[in-house]
Amino acid sequence: MSLFDTKCTTNIDLANRLKSVATDYKTLYVMGCFGAPLTQKNKDRYCNNHSYNKATDRTAMIKSATEDTFGFDCVCLIKGILWGWNGDVSKTYGGAIYKANDVPDIGADSMIEVCKELSTDFSKIEVGEAVWMKGHIGVYIGNGLAVECTPKWSNNVQITACNQTVSGYNKRNWTKHGKLPYIEYVQEEQEELILLMRV
Repeated sequence: MSLFDTKCTTNIDLANRLKSVATDYKTLYVMGCFGAPLTQKNKDRYCNNHSYNKATDRTAMIKSATEDTFGFDCVCLIKGILWGWNGDVSKTYGGAIYKANDVPDIGADSMIEVCKELSTDFSKIEVGEAVWMKGHIGVYIGNGLAVECTPKWSNNVQITACNQTVSGYNKRNWTKHGKLPYIEYVQEEQEELILLMRV
């Protein structure tokens, strides 16, 4: 069974799926894109949907991407996973369905505002929490690391160090973090029990 076969319901689910997107799939930062494979049709659409993508260098990057590359931006990465993205290159949005699972289409700054238990203290951050700085958002995946989609560094979905130095990772200093309202926050032991009950 694939990691993406079921609905994303917990913080552990979300973290594991984001890690997989960062390590197992070809991705590119594309503004306004929530997981669409970069087919010719999608390239034409996204090169014209936003002023950021219309910039000559950005358009060139999008047009040169292979069709097995998936486009995301920072908040659309999170929404895409919660909307059911599963890496299906035959689907217009990689398997995601717009506004599915009662997750609204909101921006990074709006998404952090709907999070619970907002904090600027990163000493007790939990796996699956949103991490935020003005205009940008990612998700904490544990061990001092987060997943974010950014044009910085490798220009794609990537794992970065969260507010600390971790060898081998680029460091991002986020401003605050909080629990997304669309998933349940459980400990890893509980997650294993839930998976056993599903079998």
